[in-house]
Amino acid sequence: MTISGHLRIEEFKLLPAQEWIDESDTWRFCRLSAGAAYWLEPAHPRALSEGEMLVLPPRLKGIIRASQINAVLLHAFSFAPEMLGGFLTLAERRFFERQSSVGALEPRFLRPSHPIAQRITALVTGSPELAGLRERTELLNVAAAFFNAEELLPGLPAAGPMTAQIRFHRLISGITEMDIEQQTTDELAHACGCSPRHFNRLFREHFGESLRARRNHLRLLRAHQLLLETDKRIGEIASEVGYSSLSLFNALFKRRYGASPSGVRRFRPDVSPDRGGASPEDAGANPLKKQGFC
Repeated sequence: MTISGHLRIEEFKLLPAQEWIDESDTWRFCRLSAGAAYWLEPAHPRALSEGEMLVLPPRLKGIIRASQINAVLLHAFSFAPEMLGGFLTLAERRFFERQSSVGALEPRFLRPSHPIAQRITALVTGSPELAGLRERTELLNVAAAFFNAEELLPGLPAAGPMTAQIRFHRLISGITEMDIEQQTTDELAHACGCSPRHFNRLFREHFGESLRARRNHLRLLRAHQLLLETDKRIGEIASEVGYSSLSLFNALFKRRYGASPSGVRRFRPDVSPDRGGASPEDAGANPLKKQGFC
């Protein structure tokens, strides 16, 4: 059973001795709401207590087994940074991309008394009015509070001489991806207090790619999100994210995601074929499942 919803709480019921298994590419926040259960990852096996919360980084195989003498109730949600196009800073995006590809972090266990675990308890047991946008906003706040408490996200550089490199680090840690997309290189260089040429050099040294390549990546990320969350036609989306050539957009998108835009949209049950069905070469693969969204 895989957590399919980004920032949406789902309920899982396990029979005695039944297992919940999830190995998706997203962050997963899972609460043991009732019953006795065990975490079975080889490196950190342990019993779980009722009300305890488990946070799993991307690509870590999660296995929770219900006790042989009782059923278990789990509440869980996923946090997919890929679905937050334009919202994160470049430094935050870099952190999440590294963890998704490397998968080096260990699971975190939060006691029932932990403030973050208590916030999830309030959501699970609270008023049904806290749903929709309010629930998603609170779950996003919970995820942000976790990353801040664990000191996982990059912070601002320590105070010191304001060299161009320090100013660059402060800039990319303080503005969103949308700002990077919308501002020109000259404007970004001015904010950094250096020449455009020096800014481009700093950018390549830090990210291992050019500013232009990163902007293309961000545009495709936003296009991917629009394909999943809106009914806009593919041509509209290509134009909205900055591509005047639909064929170029399709080629770059498929190179990035391994599926065409229509192939990604195919697995949305609410979208009719005239909104963009799958191309023949995409018919055998589910790109949403590959990325942990279903």
